[in-house]
Amino acid sequence: MQRLLKLHNSLANVLGLLILLIVLIIVLEAGSRYLLNKPLPGPIEGSRVILAWILFMSLAYALFQRVHIQVQLFLDRYPRRVRFVMDNLIDVVSLCFFGILAYSGWLQFWESFKVGETMGAPIWIPFWLAKLAVPIGCLIFVIQFVINLVSRLKGAPKKEEA
Repeated sequence: MQRLLKLHNSLANVLGLLILLIVLIIVLEAGSRYLLNKPLPGPIEGSRVILAWILFMSLAYALFQRVHIQVQLFLDRYPRRVRFVMDNLIDVVSLCFFGILAYSGWLQFWESFKVGETMGAPIWIPFWLAKLAVPIGCLIFVIQFVINLVSRLKGAPKKEEA
């Protein structure tokens, strides 16, 4: 469990560095455009690639931290056993959905990689690099759903109860 926690902390650090990279790109773009009167080539397209990675890699981290939005309006009114079953059912359905999304994202990435798809930018930026974020991020998300499901079925207390 400690190893998994270190992995998630490393993921959070990488996400923070990616956000910092986008800020740096924007500052350099603005500075070169207004101070030197010479804009950088492709900062918007580069930021899109980085944003795709930030979005899909943060899904599993948010699930690990239990900060995804949950609607407790109806579930709080049911007995503990019904909530337990519903939480497991939600995890299984989410696991299946994001598993299909990971597979589909892999097919999209592979097709883009095979044809060498690039973004319409002044510099060469491969579009498949952004598409690779979908299957990898969804796969990590699926793994986190499996971990949550197994720990719940083992009877491990939730973060709020611990």
